[in-house]
Amino acid sequence: MLQNFPNMKLLVAFLILAWSLSSAGAQALDAKQTGTYRRLRKAIDEIPAIDTHDHPMPFELIRGRVSTPRGFGMTLHSLWSSSYYTWFNPLTPWPASGQFDEWWAKARTDFDNARATSFYRYQLPAFRDLYQVDFDTITDGQAKRLNDLIFDNYQNPKWMEEVVTKNANIELMFIDPYWARFTFTNAYRFAVPVLNVTTLISGHQPSAFPPNEPIQAFAAEEGLKLDSLAGYLVVIDRLMTRAKAAGAVCLKTTSAYGRTLEFSQVSRDRAEKAFGRPRTELSESELKDFEDFIFWRLVELSAQHGLPFQIHTGHARIQGSNPMLLVDVIAANPKTKFILFHGGYPWVGETGAIATRHTNVWIDSVWLPTISYTMAKRAYQEWLEVVPSNRILWGADAHHAEGIYAATEVTRRCLAEALTEKVERGELREEHAWRIGRQILRDNALELFPQLKARLWRVSETQTKP
Repeated sequence: MLQNFPNMKLLVAFLILAWSLSSAGAQALDAKQTGTYRRLRKAIDEIPAIDTHDHPMPFELIRGRVSTPRGFGMTLHSLWSSSYYTWFNPLTPWPASGQFDEWWAKARTDFDNARATSFYRYQLPAFRDLYQVDFDTITDGQAKRLNDLIFDNYQNPKWMEEVVTKNANIELMFIDPYWARFTFTNAYRFAVPVLNVTTLISGHQPSAFPPNEPIQAFAAEEGLKLDSLAGYLVVIDRLMTRAKAAGAVCLKTTSAYGRTLEFSQVSRDRAEKAFGRPRTELSESELKDFEDFIFWRLVELSAQHGLPFQIHTGHARIQGSNPMLLVDVIAANPKTKFILFHGGYPWVGETGAIATRHTNVWIDSVWLPTISYTMAKRAYQEWLEVVPSNRILWGADAHHAEGIYAATEVTRRCLAEALTEKVERGELREEHAWRIGRQILRDNALELFPQLKARLWRVSETQTKP
């Protein structure tokens, strides 16, 4: 049919022009290639961030260490096995011989089907920037040298602080010590303690608390008794007082890993029926009554003690973790400041809607860019359209230095890209985008947790706007 076109030369010229324009348009869609992105990314990288959620143990306890011919220490296997990579992807176990070559001979192909997953890709910046290795194209020789460098770095107690404060440019970091919830010692100068109240919610039988959470010892120190629900509530109140005095700035629960986020308002009489009884004697409804009652009490105490409440929502145990299940308790407690973690993934839109309707809700994008970079970018743009920019936070949510650096780098990149796209589409002025980036990475935390200002340790630096 084309040969019948009256002006073939004109048609060919038109097609070439159309292809050229469409190709240029496709290229323009990559915000990272623009000058706006380069300016915003530079400015965002220079922000001394305040990380609202992470898990670095004291240096000598950092998990992942294995036996090697050089001794007990961290390896390349350690970084992958103690990251989120293994949630969805295979990893060859460390061999009994402790020999890297034996492990790598099998493990080198573990990553073949994981290359596009965010739980693989988020770690790559650490290998690239801290070790100058492209893990996507790594050779056997490079892998062995990388393994040795990792081992060497974890012989130095200053490695964690150097990576966090210098490479990742983090000034303060909220640390949830799930390995010892009721201790408030800081292993690092950048650490800000968090009171994890997850086990308090299920404390119907205080004697069943984990050994590393000696609620009985705490009660004894305070001269309190745990022989009734009334006594237990007094102990919880006193624990919050102790935590706040020790520098804790918020509460945190990961209950959604084990149960639904649907916490009903339960009478004290119904909760009384479960207290002091072993789990085997309780029905599911009796157990839920107790936990629901305690959760509502924790929400009230959160407001009374001025400790905002961080709540894990979404990902991990997907059933029952939709943040929409929290709307009733949020609406009934307007004085409590709720922080919805992980952007509610995969319910990022619902999370934005909750924050739109309830001004006592903050959205924390912690972990989201690590779970799905694409969804995180979409979420930042969508949230900024429905929520004031001073109610969005971030966190790395990792366990070792490399993971923290990598998650931070990915978050900065994702945020810069999301803001750049808005600027390039004419939806946002560049100077406003810069301010929003600074709010999310630092200023919003200082506003929500004003006590942090006394803990800032860096010499004030003037940051140049892009």
